[in-house]
Amino acid sequence: MAPPRRPESEPRSAGRQLLDFLELSGPSGWGGLGIALAILVIGFGPLLLLAVLDVSGTARKALVALGPMGICVGLALLVLWCARRYGEALGWTRRQAWLLAGMFLGMGLLGGLGLWLGEA
Repeated sequence: MAPPRRPESEPRSAGRQLLDFLELSGPSGWGGLGIALAILVIGFGPLLLLAVLDVSGTARKALVALGPMGICVGLALLVLWCARRYGEALGWTRRQAWLLAGMFLGMGLLGGLGLWLGEA
């Protein structure tokens, strides 16, 4: 007696293959994408508001400083998320990941402070 035949799986579409390649086919991969989109919204939102609104004084200083600072803080979060998920595969130690995230955080805070003080 021949063993029962398994139904052959359907060929995956190009979109499904792309999602699998980017590791977005499951809910665990959506965290990094969410952080990346949040970086775009938080980082470029104040700069977009600055371009659209005609503001001056403290509001202008805040919008100028918040854009790049938000991007750097978001990148620090993204580094920590990637280190937790892919740290072993990348060969990162916890110390390296925290130092890289700290570098982005410091760069964001110092850059934001410099833009705040430098804005006339």
